[in-house]
Amino acid sequence: MELLRRLWRAFDGLAHDTLWTAAHDGLATITAMVSFLAITSVYENDPGTYGAFVAVYGVVGPLGSMTFAGPGMALIQRRVRFGDRLDDLIGSFLAVALGLGVVSSIIAITFAALFIDLSTLEVGLIVISELFFNSFIFVCGMLRQAAGRYPDMIRTKIGTVLLKLVAVATLYPTGNLTIRNLAAAYVVLYGTYAMTMLFVVLPRDGYNVRLRRPTRNAVTTSAVFSVPLAAASLQSDGDKVSLSAFNFDAQAGLYAAAYRLVFFGSLPLNVIGQAAFHRFLPEGDDGRNNYHLRRAAKLTAFMFVVALATSAALYLALPVLQALLLRGRFTEAVEIVPWLLLFLPLLALSGTPMNGLLGLGRATERAAVYVSSAIVSIALYMLLIPGRGWQGAVMATLGSEAYLAVASWVAMIYYQRLADRNSVGRSPTLVPQV
Repeated sequence: MELLRRLWRAFDGLAHDTLWTAAHDGLATITAMVSFLAITSVYENDPGTYGAFVAVYGVVGPLGSMTFAGPGMALIQRRVRFGDRLDDLIGSFLAVALGLGVVSSIIAITFAALFIDLSTLEVGLIVISELFFNSFIFVCGMLRQAAGRYPDMIRTKIGTVLLKLVAVATLYPTGNLTIRNLAAAYVVLYGTYAMTMLFVVLPRDGYNVRLRRPTRNAVTTSAVFSVPLAAASLQSDGDKVSLSAFNFDAQAGLYAAAYRLVFFGSLPLNVIGQAAFHRFLPEGDDGRNNYHLRRAAKLTAFMFVVALATSAALYLALPVLQALLLRGRFTEAVEIVPWLLLFLPLLALSGTPMNGLLGLGRATERAAVYVSSAIVSIALYMLLIPGRGWQGAVMATLGSEAYLAVASWVAMIYYQRLADRNSVGRSPTLVPQV
């Protein structure tokens, strides 16, 4: 019992927020599984179309990270680390997200028209739903988290997940599930939800939401977060986009299906990482050296054990997963899964030290690590995929993740030592122990 109490109190109440995040990600897992089954059953003999669909989201993912995840996390940093008033922040950060949404939408539609085999209408509907409406919802959720209401932020995100489930559950039984209809349903549902947040939820929380001219702090802080998030998303989604761009459409569909199975295994890591993010933002010092390094090492060790256990469980469960989730030609995807499982331990090694860099005030250096890793991944995709197809995609993904893990820890150790040297003679501050 004492061990359980210590775990519950560890990392400043991380367990409580982790349960909320787990509730969201558990529902997201169910929704992803239902959507995957429904869409692949419709296109079970056409993995190329499914691959193109996933490739569009592979383009939208990095741009979405830049458009709304970056401003959302920057909003939290300005509030938690620097103590800015939320009423002074929301108008500027929403304006930043809107401006980035316009730019990123143009980029997404142009790229998809050139390299991805979906209609412009289908791509446009996906872009509007994700880069406009979903971006607004996300920033509103982060505003609620910045106000100290983490469960409210999770409930905001749960609303989006439920809408995805409603769209699939409505279209599939009626025989109307197509990529075009699904994307159109997302536009209607997300748009309605965004307006509800704007005119009902935020006013009820006491906010007067008005777009304002972005402040310099809003732009620069958003850039510091948007760039690394976009780079990280490009690294994780670039393999699927590259397969489609190099005309491996059928392999892209199979690879995306295999990646979806492995994605389920990454959920525990994402749950812990999301709940721990803002705990690294305040400056901390318990009177000893390596404060953020020690916190990062302890959490990473735990996440690495979770990743190994999850990888083993997924490998053993592959026959069951194949029988339950894969239909038609998608059964071939099971051959790719064992290789992609190596991705999970590497993922566990990199996330926490990158958050630790934020605690050290090294957001710019953190961005540089992510950008360099994205450059490495793109180079590997260009080098390995044309001649090897999905095997090259796996090799490039693992290689880039290994680089990110090493680079993140090198940066974390270096800047922690630099911070310790600069803090000699500083009075210790009492903080909760890990």
